Amino acid sequence: MDYRKIIEFGKSSYVVSLPKSWMTEKKLGKGDVVYVGREGDNLVLYPVENKEAFEPLRVTIDVTDMTRDEIRLHLISKYIRNFNEITLVADNMQSKAKDIRAIIHDLMALEVIEETASKIVTKDFIHMEEISPIELVKKMDMITREMLQDSKNSFNDDRHANIADRDYDVNRLSYLVYRTVKNYQNNPLVAKKKGLKHDDLMSFWVAAVKIEGIADDAKRLAKLIRRLKFKKQEQDQFFKLYSLVEKYYIDSLTVFYEKDSEKAFKLIPQKKKLIKQCRDFYRQNWNHEWVPVILEKLKSIIANSKSLLTYVCDRN
Repeated sequence: MDYRKIIEFGKSSYVVSLPKSWMTEKKLGKGDVVYVGREGDNLVLYPVENKEAFEPLRVTIDVTDMTRDEIRLHLISKYIRNFNEITLVADNMQSKAKDIRAIIHDLMALEVIEETASKIVTKDFIHMEEISPIELVKKMDMITREMLQDSKNSFNDDRHANIADRDYDVNRLSYLVYRTVKNYQNNPLVAKKKGLKHDDLMSFWVAAVKIEGIADDAKRLAKLIRRLKFKKQEQDQFFKLYSLVEKYYIDSLTVFYEKDSEKAFKLIPQKKKLIKQCRDFYRQNWNHEWVPVILEKLKSIIANSKSLLTYVCDRN
């Protein structure tokens, strides 16, 4: 935390000195102009023209001694942080190239533009200012709703492979949401022109995290439900419980989009009722293998849905 003293300047103004580190980071100097605006009770300032906007960000990662998971973490981190050109180098690139290309494929609009025996160069082809984070979140939500619906009906059809493909799409969209939010956070003037406040950007990030988690649960449920050996009556009971959880998710997202704190306060208590219904179902069906794991997945969906409602209440 950096503290600055307020100095009186004339009869109608006050002056606060700016940290040199911030000036250097933003490539500002004497005579440059900054924008001063208000966000609630806070004053914010940033360059009128982002001089870094037209300078692509480049980074090189040495992956020689990295595992596949480590490479994935580093590459996704740089992607989310809006590096436009990412070069991966390794002494043993031939043995890693296939895994690296698969990871790159998981990241939207990131393409391999050069590949040699010792390096792979990637470049993004995204115009970030044209991307709407809320539309990305809604796409994630739409796919997840379909996944929940199909997962619920997995008793009769093996839909796991198809649902897993859609979960992959949700993951790719989530990375792009994180990247888009980061871009607008780093370019507040652009965000202001788009009407995006800091709280809005954080809400999109939270929503992407929660929806991605729910999509993961739907994918796993589709696989687990196929293993259940339920009688018709037990299937009907489970279908009813799953439908209630599914509705809670849909209602929570509706409230999230509307930013309606009153509806959120009314929906939050439903979490306890649904958790109780999960416990009641367990007491009646504990002797079936996979039931405890399945119920934990349902409770995870309930908890993530409730988190979105809590976020709406905390914002308003």
